[in-house]
Amino acid sequence: MEQRDYKQLSDDELTVLAVGETSAETELIVRLTPEIYSIAMGINPLICEDLLQEGLLGAVNAAKSFDPEKGRARTFLMTAARNRMLSALKCNSIISGVDDPEQELSKLADDTPNGNEELETLRQAIKTCLTDYEREVISLYLVGLSYSQIGQRLGKEPKSVDNAMQRARKKLRTELEKH
Repeated sequence: MEQRDYKQLSDDELTVLAVGETSAETELIVRLTPEIYSIAMGINPLICEDLLQEGLLGAVNAAKSFDPEKGRARTFLMTAARNRMLSALKCNSIISGVDDPEQELSKLADDTPNGNEELETLRQAIKTCLTDYEREVISLYLVGLSYSQIGQRLGKEPKSVDNAMQRARKKLRTELEKH
């Protein structure tokens, strides 16, 4: 049997092969791990290793239903990984069932050196820089809802939610860099 050089394959090609070939699946995991780890760190650095495992499982499971005709593999797999991490966090963490993002931010701040000062700076930036819609999207995102779930709750398309998040992040980043 011919040995393939999986490193030379595109993400799309590798994802298709990963469904039936263990070596291709291993290469896919190796490729995705740094990016999924980065997402896990952004979600919750305290449990990022657990989130990484969930994310990798989400990506590998999603590979089974990947259709190259519908989009790019990396985008599809990263979305599946992130959604799996958020679901795991929502089901197994302190934010399960919480509808108050302020409460969650306060808990995180209590665990972080200088957290209260940073939290107050963030709160002020959210109040002064963002539109009502952007604030609402951020609040729902902080309690663990996906873009689709936020869109359903607000009666908007997921792309509208994504655009609001991108604008909000940019505004907050710019504002926080001033401090």
